[in-house]
Amino acid sequence: MTAHSLPEQHHGRTADHAPPHQHTPADSHPPQPSAPGGGQPLLCLRSALILLLGALAATGTALLTYLAQHNTATALLAGGAAFAGAVLFFHTIIAT
Repeated sequence: MTAHSLPEQHHGRTADHAPPHQHTPADSHPPQPSAPGGGQPLLCLRSALILLLGALAATGTALLTYLAQHNTATALLAGGAAFAGAVLFFHTIIAT
């Protein structure tokens, strides 16, 4: 026998002690970076963007309503309605 034909065997195992290679599937996503606290991020990027745009729409609506009517309660109600509508709108149009 030649030295290259069969690896040495010890108790049913091969003498090659190299760790098996772990391959990730080609279509899998890379691991998410961990948050500073060591845990996972609270929100994904898409959710954070949708909520940010909703908050911006609510702030603009509330500000313009207050400037037009000088009534805080009306401005807050208009801002809340704008937030809800904007979140539903951006959730629909921003791709997953």
